[in-house]
Amino acid sequence: MRRVALVTAVAAVALGASLAASAAETAPAEATAGSPRWRITQTVANLTVGGLWAGGARDAWLAGDACADPATCGATDTSNGTVVVRHWDGRAWRAVKPPKAYVNTPLDQGAGPVVATSASNAWIFAARGVQSVDYTDALHWTGKGWARPVRLNTAIQAAVAPSATDVWAFGPPERISQSGYVTHYNGRTWTHGGFPITGDAAGSSSPTDIWVGGEGGRLGALGMEHWDGRSWRATRLPGLGTGPLALAFIAGIAAIGPRDAWADATTYSNSGGFSSYLLHWNGRLWSRIRIPFGAGADTPVARDGHGGLWLAGSIGIGRQLTFWFFHYSGGSWTRTPVPRAGSQPTDVIGGQIAWIPRTRSLWATGGVVTNVGVGTAILKYGQ
Repeated sequence: MRRVALVTAVAAVALGASLAASAAETAPAEATAGSPRWRITQTVANLTVGGLWAGGARDAWLAGDACADPATCGATDTSNGTVVVRHWDGRAWRAVKPPKAYVNTPLDQGAGPVVATSASNAWIFAARGVQSVDYTDALHWTGKGWARPVRLNTAIQAAVAPSATDVWAFGPPERISQSGYVTHYNGRTWTHGGFPITGDAAGSSSPTDIWVGGEGGRLGALGMEHWDGRSWRATRLPGLGTGPLALAFIAGIAAIGPRDAWADATTYSNSGGFSSYLLHWNGRLWSRIRIPFGAGADTPVARDGHGGLWLAGSIGIGRQLTFWFFHYSGGSWTRTPVPRAGSQPTDVIGGQIAWIPRTRSLWATGGVVTNVGVGTAILKYGQ
């Protein structure tokens, strides 16, 4: 069950209807021939990825869901059945079997955010329900096995783990009186409560520098909250879009330091128009940069390891819809096509992207069609 089921799917419908209206914007130059390129490292049939995290060249996690048995989840429905967890050890994506209760079940389930601090400390937020997400189970991998799941009474959308004993997770409200939901793990216990925004995306550079973005108290209003180690504080975002907004979301946050954070946001107006932006925090205020090419931002934004940023998105409408990786560096944009899986496009709407620390490489995922139905392409940039 991808995060797209809760936020991005709505955006994708609006995207197809409105991208053409923005395509007239002048497009910057594309990436030059011979420059480093993205490549598909492998495709995995019957898998939908909902979370991706990278900690180094030999440590990365991804999680999603697969249809374990057509009798329980349907021949073409892979939104429930079995939670899938894989760990990259520097040579291959190794399968990590989830707890038995998350294998071949009739529940509608999947995996959302994935956060970790090492190969022996990872958290998978598994969404579960009958016909929709009713709650989330936090699954903790200890290196020796899975700890007892922790029930969270909402659909967790974003999470960060600045340290092994410091995990935050966010989502829509569990009660109608709340705007959003937050839960915190201090290494021993979980605490839960309301939050000023829905918490659609989160990023951190340290335990005292955490950002959370999402919808505020009214439809189409975005908010951005910052944790400094002692308290949460709202920060003001620049104006996004024109006129009343029908929908707004933040796809991801790349927190580099207390005076340097980036987010990618998309807003949709009631008239059907849309705008996608990079947002930058300089330690005092947020500024905005319009994403060019008539493009929509469909994945989180991620660092490139040498001062720039990557994100993926789509351009066009209907059969003209194409998928691209966009790179921003030094005030300039380039784009490169998302590699195809054979003759099929790799759909990055709702996809994942993660910088591999201490390198100039990144992991990413996208949806593909395989000979047995839907699947996932695992992509990598760099060596």
